[in-house]
Amino acid sequence: MESLDGCDLRSFMARQNHEGRRIEIAHSIYIMIECCRALDHAQFPNHPDTGKPSRIPHRDVSPPNILISNTGEVRLGEFTFTRRKGFLKGQFSYLSPEAASGLECDRRSEVFALGVILWEMLTGQGLFWAETDYRTVELVRAARVPSIATVTPDVDAELEAVVRKALAKNPDDRYESATDLGDVLAHYLFSHRLNVSKRDIANLLRAE
Repeated sequence: MESLDGCDLRSFMARQNHEGRRIEIAHSIYIMIECCRALDHAQFPNHPDTGKPSRIPHRDVSPPNILISNTGEVRLGEFTFTRRKGFLKGQFSYLSPEAASGLECDRRSEVFALGVILWEMLTGQGLFWAETDYRTVELVRAARVPSIATVTPDVDAELEAVVRKALAKNPDDRYESATDLGDVLAHYLFSHRLNVSKRDIANLLRAE
């Protein structure tokens, strides 16, 4: 990933939590839309057999791999190509249940990881966190998702439903791709008249 002045999303979220604040709902949604867009425009690595670009799931969609620049741009880190079933790549807390079980993954696994990140931005809490990697993977496999509204009452039922669809345990019940998730979130911002731009994100970083 090219060098950009700014910080990664994990550091930004940690600073917000340290100061007893959450990222505002509209800002969280905008950042997620940009993550979806980054996945949609990602440069895919060449397939090891054909030597041609191949659309494979990104194996490290996680806050440390998402960079927010001082100008409000959101970028996603590089792909890692692997075909080995059972290979766990990336942050354990952001695996999909199928990845945590060593099963085949596709773009819906990316959707699950994005759902975890959005849940955490909206609540200011970790979703699948445990003292050991083994226990964390167990939590991911179970995919039990507490209600956002119990933590953040100003998150409405419509937005909660979007996040829950992204976090469905069964991949067939999720959005088909990050593009689909991004489109739904963009519609949510528009329909609720929430205007956010990268300038707002840049100002948010400068306020830290």
